[in-house]
Amino acid sequence: MILSQSNCRKTPEMIPSPQPDDPIADTGLEKQPRLQWRVNALGERTLEAVNPTTFDRLGVTLTLEQAFRGQLRAQDTLYVFAGSDSGHLIRHVLREPPPAGTRYLFVEPTAVHAALKEAGLLEDLPAHVRCATPDDWLEVAGDLRLADYLFIDRVEVVFSLAAQSTEAPDYTQLGWTLREAVASLHWRTVAQHGVGAFIACQLTNAPDNVEPAGFWRGRMPGRTGVLLAGGPSLDAALEWVRQHRDRLVVLAVSRISRRLLQVGLEPDFVFSVDPTEMSYEISRDMLRFSDRVIFIHQYHVNPRLLSQWPHRSYYLGPLLPWPSTLNPTDPLHGVGPTVTNTALQFAGELGLQRLILAGVDLCFTPEGYTHAQGSNERLAGPRFDLTNLEVETNDGRRASTTADFAAAIDTLAQQAQHLRQRGLRLINPAPGAARVESVEHLPLENIEWDEDPHTARPPVVALEPLPDDRRVRHAERLAREFERRLAELTQFEQQLRQARKVTDKLFTDDGTIRNRNLRLRLESLEAEISRQHPDLSKLISQLGRAGMLRSMKPVRELESLDAKDVQEALQGYYDAYLNGARQLRTWIEQGLAKARRRRREYGGHLSLPELAKTWMQHGEPGRVLGWLRRHGALPSDAPAQAHEAFDELQRALQKDLQATDGVHLRRARSHGDLRAALVRMEQLFAQRNAEGLRNTLAGLERVHDTQTATPYIALARGLLAELEDRPDEALAYYDQVLQTAERSLWKMALVRVASWALQRGETEMAGQALQCLADLLPGYRTQYGDFLAATGRLPQAIDVYERHLTEHPQDIDAMARLGRLMVNAGSDEAASLMAAHLERLPGGAPLAGSIRDMLRSTPDRPGS
Repeated sequence: MILSQSNCRKTPEMIPSPQPDDPIADTGLEKQPRLQWRVNALGERTLEAVNPTTFDRLGVTLTLEQAFRGQLRAQDTLYVFAGSDSGHLIRHVLREPPPAGTRYLFVEPTAVHAALKEAGLLEDLPAHVRCATPDDWLEVAGDLRLADYLFIDRVEVVFSLAAQSTEAPDYTQLGWTLREAVASLHWRTVAQHGVGAFIACQLTNAPDNVEPAGFWRGRMPGRTGVLLAGGPSLDAALEWVRQHRDRLVVLAVSRISRRLLQVGLEPDFVFSVDPTEMSYEISRDMLRFSDRVIFIHQYHVNPRLLSQWPHRSYYLGPLLPWPSTLNPTDPLHGVGPTVTNTALQFAGELGLQRLILAGVDLCFTPEGYTHAQGSNERLAGPRFDLTNLEVETNDGRRASTTADFAAAIDTLAQQAQHLRQRGLRLINPAPGAARVESVEHLPLENIEWDEDPHTARPPVVALEPLPDDRRVRHAERLAREFERRLAELTQFEQQLRQARKVTDKLFTDDGTIRNRNLRLRLESLEAEISRQHPDLSKLISQLGRAGMLRSMKPVRELESLDAKDVQEALQGYYDAYLNGARQLRTWIEQGLAKARRRRREYGGHLSLPELAKTWMQHGEPGRVLGWLRRHGALPSDAPAQAHEAFDELQRALQKDLQATDGVHLRRARSHGDLRAALVRMEQLFAQRNAEGLRNTLAGLERVHDTQTATPYIALARGLLAELEDRPDEALAYYDQVLQTAERSLWKMALVRVASWALQRGETEMAGQALQCLADLLPGYRTQYGDFLAATGRLPQAIDVYERHLTEHPQDIDAMARLGRLMVNAGSDEAASLMAAHLERLPGGAPLAGSIRDMLRSTPDRPGS
């Protein structure tokens, strides 16, 4: 059959789009495919814009089982999902009865939530499963007892398969947002529990915590200080600090020690607070500082960091976690959530008149950095998984931040207001730092000096090592305190075990109390324990709080608990109590063993080989530095065993200090996932944000794995060139992307090529790009079909639409388009059948009418 103007009536899908003046005008290709249901070869329905080909190879059941094997089945857990994978994840968790006390909350974009609801997938959900939108998920989570789950640290954010892919960037962004929101809520809750790690380190550190930090209260009145933290603006301030070193009291967080050593700058005070091994990894370079540096730390600082520090140190907070005459009478306390907050509090106690904040950014740079040069975060490269959590900077722009930084900003504002009332003026000279209330922004060059520079050197001088006899006395007093507490703890545990036995006999099988006297006996034991051991009872309750809460099943509905559940809850309560007591005993015994070791060490009862064996056993070879400071260099005529022990310690210490890879660096690198860069670029291009793209490109160019980053860099350069009206360069960069094996980037490059070609009437190029898009992502088939129709290739357009309808049998819009194309192609009978089929479908009658109108108005065809 021959098509001509006389027998071909143009329909909307056959009319080429106008060529707009805007060089990057919206052609419709940039938008995600419209929300329509697709049926794959296995007969499974998915929303094409969410899971275009996710389940095509293995099917829904097998794909989800493999992706989430061993997950989603923990008891007493609230799972918060970024997406439900077209509702299939909801059905996946419903295939089995829920674990006890566990609930599931799925968060879907508003349009997807509406589509799932319209499809009936959100009807009749059981009480433990809910689906919400980004606008109301917190309210729904509250109904699911979010606060209780946060308190027992049982909230888990789960990325759906859509959120894990690059095909649905809105879901990836949703996952980041949920993760940051839950982290922020966790920050607010964590102070109420989770004290175990702090108490363990407090008891382990007690033998080395000899001098309380209260010694420094008011020692630096009227002076100017600078607080060096780890933010990116640190680098810009270091030279200024060096120039004015003699005028400044320099306080530095321990994590920047490596950087300070690189530039030849030592602080007066170095700070650390966290008990974790990651804290040790990022802080251990401070062990290289000279004896001019004083270590100020929380009582629960990482024990290896404290035990290997060779110079004077002063602890914040109490020595012991219970009332004791050994605790300082008027201690200085640290303030969280970050070490910067603690250092700031200490600066106020020193009596300083003003404090310059350097590296206290608390937000991302435009390139995606959160930390200065020399840090693991900087070494890992820029972060691209930026959320919508933003703050205003000193220069008035908006910058991304994290949940922990946001919490630190709130605390910093409160501290600044309090310290300003005490006469301490806070200044942050960094234009890109987060703006904080009561902290002035003043450039470094505008800072004036009032004091005489000849007398400005702060009175911080190298302190002599603490006398050995004082350390011995401290260890002896501490050992006696530990022994006394262990004896009391033995009695306490005996009473707990008696109470635990009573619970075994308290209930009958039907849940009633077997004997009222047993209940009275249990209450009497509880009162006796609290009266005889108030300190231990309170401390162990804190240690076992999370376990006790879990045993009491706070996240379960009361009506769901039977008699056995009640008895198990009571038994679990006492089991958690006993576990807390056993845990405390272990920590006290470890503290006692260390106190005895220190008594022998400082008492001169052990040779260097004996000391080396002990130090190596406990992972503290750096104690040799303190030994050298107290005893001097090892004599050349010392026994060979001593030289061998010394060499072994030195090798172990250097190996530790030179280690670069670790848990912290691996975690930092996990934030540099390049897939997040693609999501970021798509968002920035949609916003026509050239500056944001330039920053992202700058970050990509700093990624250490240049081979992997190359196609991402090419895409970023192409998008930026297009925004800056350099189309030839843009096309060349997109071609580079399409020559790589990084298929996740092809869609963006093809969309841009097709859009450019359509706008300029380059039909051959547009057709090639659209065909590749349709093969890559079936959601673009209808647009490819429309293009074929608009360029006069009706048979090919009909083939594309027929293929589309095999996977989208309910797409009435596509049926109508196909019917109209059939009319234009002279297939009147097929068009009539399509109209009849449409008339039988909900909402199809008006569309069928458009086909019949065309059939009636089409002139007789030649030869018909």
